[in-house]
Amino acid sequence: MAGAEAITETLPKGYRAREFRDSDREPWTEERNAQVHELQRGTADEWREWEAIEEPKNLLRVSVDAPDGLLAAGADLGPGFFPRADGTLFGGVNVMRTHRRKGLGKGLLDAVESTARKAKAPRILGSTSVAFEGSLEWAQMHGYREIGRRIESYVDVNTFDAGGLTDVVDRVEASGIRLATVTELLGGRDSAAIEQFWHDLWEAEAPMWEDVPWASPTPHWPYEKFKKMAVDSGKMVNDATIVAIDDERIAAFTTTGKQGTDRGYTWMTGTGRDYRGRGLATALKVKMLASAKAAGLRAMLTTNDEPNKAMRGINAKLGYVMLPATVELEKTL
Repeated sequence: MAGAEAITETLPKGYRAREFRDSDREPWTEERNAQVHELQRGTADEWREWEAIEEPKNLLRVSVDAPDGLLAAGADLGPGFFPRADGTLFGGVNVMRTHRRKGLGKGLLDAVESTARKAKAPRILGSTSVAFEGSLEWAQMHGYREIGRRIESYVDVNTFDAGGLTDVVDRVEASGIRLATVTELLGGRDSAAIEQFWHDLWEAEAPMWEDVPWASPTPHWPYEKFKKMAVDSGKMVNDATIVAIDDERIAAFTTTGKQGTDRGYTWMTGTGRDYRGRGLATALKVKMLASAKAAGLRAMLTTNDEPNKAMRGINAKLGYVMLPATVELEKTL
């Protein structure tokens, strides 16, 4: 691989760049897990599962071996999960803590930016967690600016107490809006009706998606991708995904995905523009947390953009505990 050979020439003596290997997932997962909250830890197999569902279309994906043969660093560059029409690319550089301050990161970053320029990308987007000591400062030193923060938080499902929020659920249901799990809504439907339900949910999501305060405008995913990633993957927890139905119209919903063996993750909570201000999001979350407990989950996690004060306020009322933020970064080329 000519690219790897060229990168090796820029690295400290004894370090060697090569193509990414499947076996690199274990040490990378171990390195990340050592720096994050217990509920944020993942597994290499789960990483494999997601990439088996949709393989990343990387322009660059390299690893660096140390003189002792162990993994020391890596870098990647590609269109990302939500490709941008203008050709913007998503890049990342990672260096094992024991190999930092040796020039590995700079050598890999040069390769990432060179590849992006050859692809005529107008900019590179990336991210880092404030839990990764020195990472944000390093990125800023190399010309990346902060464009937003995403706040991850969690609630212990087993100790969750809805308290005075149950009246919000009662009020919503008394207004004629039905709150039901996907399992309940799909019961008794034939395959054509099930397919129509998923398409209706995706269609209802589009305007809600547009209203999310993304740090960088993010296109709504195509239906085929939504179906493949969220539905056909088996990752959605139908028993803890709640939809608010007004007659036959989807007024709001909260989707829950499985993370690990006993955790859930809120992928999206959205309310239709005509239904805001009625407490639907709060009612959905209360109902979802009760359903998550019944489904055997021990904790629910979610991520909200920092400007989304309304949803973050709802989560605070529900007892969600904030975790270190993910900082979104941008460098114009």
